[in-house]
Amino acid sequence: MTTEELFNELVREHSRKLYAHIRSMVLDHDHANDILQNTFMKAWKSFGQFRGEAKPSTWLFRIATNEALQHLRRQKARKWLGMNLMHDAQEKASSDGPDGDQIRQKLEAALHTLTAQQRMIFSMRYFNEMKYSEMSEILNLAEGTLKATYHQASRKIEQMVIDLILD
Repeated sequence: MTTEELFNELVREHSRKLYAHIRSMVLDHDHANDILQNTFMKAWKSFGQFRGEAKPSTWLFRIATNEALQHLRRQKARKWLGMNLMHDAQEKASSDGPDGDQIRQKLEAALHTLTAQQRMIFSMRYFNEMKYSEMSEILNLAEGTLKATYHQASRKIEQMVIDLILD
């Protein structure tokens, strides 16, 4: 199998999970697509230097995480955006009880209230079902830190969704 064929297989195998991971961090479809493309371009450029010390998925998630964090650093207005989305979601809530769109909006608003690191860790664990050991390798954080951060993020999201249901 040629290098190009191997790389194309990696792209096919990991695109969806990487996209979901990136999207959970940046919360915008177009930006997530751009970051995913940048991730694969960086991976292709350095594919020859990949030493296999980590699993290919770990290597790709590390690149994607760094690309997404770099994007977030360039977007200093993310807290302002989160506050506006929260306000919009609250305005759309009806007194008849929440429907699917309202719950989705509340969940998105809750994700916006998390820090970038909390969103990233929550997404990796909840949406991508990653093990803490793999997350630790990707993010270079202790498993205890990851568990605590995930717990904090999930409690925050859970409380916001419960508040919507009780309203």
